[in-house]
Amino acid sequence: MKNIDLLKNLNNKQKEVVSENRKNLLILAGAGSGKTLVLIRRIAWLIYKENCSPKSILAVTFTNKAALEIKNRIKSLLTNTIQNNNIWIGTFHSFAYYLLRIHYSNVGLTKNFQIIDNYDQKIIIKRILKKLSLKDKIYSVDNILKYINNIKNNLFNKYIYKNNLYNINLSKIYNEYQQFCKVTEVIDFNELIFYLYKLFLDNPNILKIYQKRFQNILIDEFQDTNDIQYKCISLLYNKNYDTKIVLVGDDDQSIYGWRGAKINNINRFLQEFDKVKVIFLEQNYRSTSNILEVANKLISYNNSRLKKKLWTNSSHGDLITIYYALNEFDEAEYIAKYIKQKFTIKKSKLNNFAILYRNNSQSRIIEETMVKFSIPYKIYGGIQFFERQEIKNILSYLRLILNHNDDSSFERIINIPKRGIGHNTLNVIKDIANKYSLTLWKSSLYIIQNKNSINTISLNSLKKFISLIISLKKDIKTQILSKIIKKTIKKSGLWDMYNKNCLFEKDNTKINNLREFINASKQFSKKTLQNNLELNNKYINIEKNNILTDFLSQTLLFNDNINKNNDKKDNYIQLMTIHASKGLEFSEVFIIGMEEGIFPNKISFNENLINEERRLAYVGITRAKNKLFLTHTKKRFLYGKKINCIPSRFISELPKNYIENINYIENINILSKEEKFFIKKKHFIGQLIYHKIFGQGIIIKIEILKNNEKLQIKFDNKIIKWIMSDYIESFV
Repeated sequence: MKNIDLLKNLNNKQKEVVSENRKNLLILAGAGSGKTLVLIRRIAWLIYKENCSPKSILAVTFTNKAALEIKNRIKSLLTNTIQNNNIWIGTFHSFAYYLLRIHYSNVGLTKNFQIIDNYDQKIIIKRILKKLSLKDKIYSVDNILKYINNIKNNLFNKYIYKNNLYNINLSKIYNEYQQFCKVTEVIDFNELIFYLYKLFLDNPNILKIYQKRFQNILIDEFQDTNDIQYKCISLLYNKNYDTKIVLVGDDDQSIYGWRGAKINNINRFLQEFDKVKVIFLEQNYRSTSNILEVANKLISYNNSRLKKKLWTNSSHGDLITIYYALNEFDEAEYIAKYIKQKFTIKKSKLNNFAILYRNNSQSRIIEETMVKFSIPYKIYGGIQFFERQEIKNILSYLRLILNHNDDSSFERIINIPKRGIGHNTLNVIKDIANKYSLTLWKSSLYIIQNKNSINTISLNSLKKFISLIISLKKDIKTQILSKIIKKTIKKSGLWDMYNKNCLFEKDNTKINNLREFINASKQFSKKTLQNNLELNNKYINIEKNNILTDFLSQTLLFNDNINKNNDKKDNYIQLMTIHASKGLEFSEVFIIGMEEGIFPNKISFNENLINEERRLAYVGITRAKNKLFLTHTKKRFLYGKKINCIPSRFISELPKNYIENINYIENINILSKEEKFFIKKKHFIGQLIYHKIFGQGIIIKIEILKNNEKLQIKFDNKIIKWIMSDYIESFV
């Protein structure tokens, strides 16, 4: 290790977190309080000051991005490669996957089990609804998926529902779903944690091995844990082995209740674990004082919180701007004009700006307006690499090659590229599969053997498809991973399908994505499974020919770490939901649609749901470093009709002395079309201007005179003046 002081440049509370070694810790880390730095220093302190074995450290995060950041920064502190590899750092799901890959037989899984995502789950549910003759208009696929995931996330007893026909059928669907997954040798993403819990609960000897191993447990974003994750932590912790646990979280940033997160896990930890010391990290290193004052006041309206108050040594900064727009188009144009001015005049980088919204559907008008003003933008958290059509297709081929019983993959690729196996043939395959309780693969073999269920052309096409998969399976044990993938892309016809309509191969995005997929497989092959597991115990004995199995699982577990551009180097504004913005920060932030029915959303019908919406607003506000804008409209086209909007209650909860209000032109509706056109082209609220005496400023109000405009301008020196438009120069 380099000769550095692990407590250097830390505040007193941060030092306490890093060096405390006698008690379990609950760290209530506010937004921008430097929790990642503290976690990294804490790990290094355990090794070099407490002489803890690196193998005894388990650090669990909620995103692969966070895990990768911690790993990379740890490497800069620990020069010993063996020490780096022996520290286990990853997500709950990756931890569960690797242990299940070792102990699969102890929980009733097969050796080559595969993970399925939401897309595959929905395909399975649709097939079950058809089998049970249940209408998907009544039994919503999304609601059933939520029901299934809730059972697994929270050890939820499916029989607690009222004993009516709808819920009896839900139970049947769940049982069919579980049986289907068992037959096809797949588990869904949420089930990873369920099986980890089952592994620990039903196998005390195995649990004891990991209890002895992990005597220093660190859990990040603890407020986002669900019931089953909490129980896994509780089982792994054993005070008889002098285990120390550090939980880092912020009850004010708990925003995932809709997917099973339990904010009360923080209180459960305080009640159920011994010798817990609570440390508040309240000093913020991100935002201005004004932004923090607004955030603190807003969140104070939530009851039953572990009260903390963020503070900073930074300057007061600008007031928070609340813009009252005429409609969603005015709202979008106000933002676009402001950004355009800052970009062209002050040379601000576009990646300094973020536009946040409550729901994805709000982005359309913003996107159209950015295009209109020639402002490059990117949707953050859009289609991930492994969710792209061409990548899902090659993944399905590989999964079916590995596991012929994978019905979701079979159904996806049986006619990609087109090979003469249409919907009618597929329906016959499904009907026979349902009739005889077969997988689609075995149903196809049955049809080929009996030769009487489909026409000759379709039968020959089906034979060729089956032969293709069987021939590709033979390559798994003899060829390296990247060659298996290359051969599959070529022999399946995917390469020709995506290449034939492109004049220049190098410009073909889908082909380039397939190349990147091959590169990802090469990178994966360079890492031994030993290094990936970072567990080094006697149970690891995974055969080399299972590398395809692990690679396919990796594509789901680590989707957000592959083929990512370096966002900091790209110059575009970022659009995203507030949920997606968690953990990010931007110089200037716009939160749009601050209206009742949007934010808070219309389904927030009780205090708990409103509290979570308020926490979400708090998260959005604390993404801003220097400048914050909140926008709402007078009218908006919503739910298929134009409505009069009511400002969000969250706006009224903000302290007025930290806010400046800017409104659209109140009497614009009485102007003629020509006057409206003149005003739109001449000046607008938020426009940057220049005055020979007072310098640069921004228009905050406009009064329409007969042949002129009277502008209220806030100058950079904080002076506010009314000036006739003839005496100022505007920047276009």
